[in-house]
Amino acid sequence: MAYLWCDTDDAIRSWLADLAPGSPVYLDTEFMRERTYWPQLALVQVHDGQSIRLIDTTRVSAEALSPLFQAHTLVMHACSEDLEAVAAFTGHYPARIEDTQIAAALGGEDMQLGYQKIVQMLMGVELPKGATRTNWLKRPLSDEQLHYAEDDVKYLPEVAAQLHDRLAELGRLPWWQEECDRLLAQASKEEKPEKAWRSVKGAALLPDHARAALSVLAPWRNRMARERNLPKSFVIKDAQLLDLARANRTDRGMLADVGLHPKCIRRDGDALLALLEEGRTVTPPPPLPGPPDAREKKLAKTLRGKVGQVAEQVGLKPDVLMRRRWLEALIRHPERVPEPLTGWREDIITKPLLELL
Repeated sequence: MAYLWCDTDDAIRSWLADLAPGSPVYLDTEFMRERTYWPQLALVQVHDGQSIRLIDTTRVSAEALSPLFQAHTLVMHACSEDLEAVAAFTGHYPARIEDTQIAAALGGEDMQLGYQKIVQMLMGVELPKGATRTNWLKRPLSDEQLHYAEDDVKYLPEVAAQLHDRLAELGRLPWWQEECDRLLAQASKEEKPEKAWRSVKGAALLPDHARAALSVLAPWRNRMARERNLPKSFVIKDAQLLDLARANRTDRGMLADVGLHPKCIRRDGDALLALLEEGRTVTPPPPLPGPPDAREKKLAKTLRGKVGQVAEQVGLKPDVLMRRRWLEALIRHPERVPEPLTGWREDIITKPLLELL
């Protein structure tokens, strides 16, 4: 199947006008993010069931392409990063998705089964991986890149059909829809500024005064990264953020002592010192949970055994049925069941575990 190259709004609008409303499209993206906060969408590959289009998003407008993502179910593989790239380009997350990696996991495969592996497993086709780390924003794209991009969706309709049939036979299509809805909801959920400190590596080890400072520094860094379209580490690295939070001084010399670049100090020094002063006045947020104690470790071992038994009975990998962080949260606060343990998991694993707590 030869692909069609699309790099004009008129071509996109003409094609979309001929697609049946609500019909599924099989999609992948290529984007770059090494030096930006927002992913830069470089290419969208779409199989509409009849033909493959490679859409040049360096030329096509978001306005022309947006209806594709809102009026059709997007069938993708391992799509969490693709969703973010689409949202950065159009300003909106897609309306409906079906993720074939999730479908494979619910059919008994590994949770992180890659596209190349599943194509080989289901279709007997071995796909090359050579163009994975190339520059997708550079034009013209090489023949290797173009064929790699085409392959990413060439087999997706058949892969999706086989997985759909497997889940239908198992009675698990509603599980698939629930998990895809959950993935889309999680992707589009914005992090609350007051929780930004929790994602800074090493935050769990900070004393109260430093945690208070970090709780005002981290949201500021996130905001600057978005406004400047830079990775958070390009604004201030995690280790430097921790050193600032621990510091007992609020002077420009201290900013140099923690290793901030002179350019950063000139640009952001006054703001950082003001934030540190503010951090002295705020109440420290509650610390992150520490490692499990002896009782929790013993209980976790028992519960993991139960998870393994149930997973074997229903033909799922244990980590598809229960993630480690969900189990730890359930042990610490059985009255607050993590959201992923509701829905299809509730009767299968959540209630049996709660009976053991």
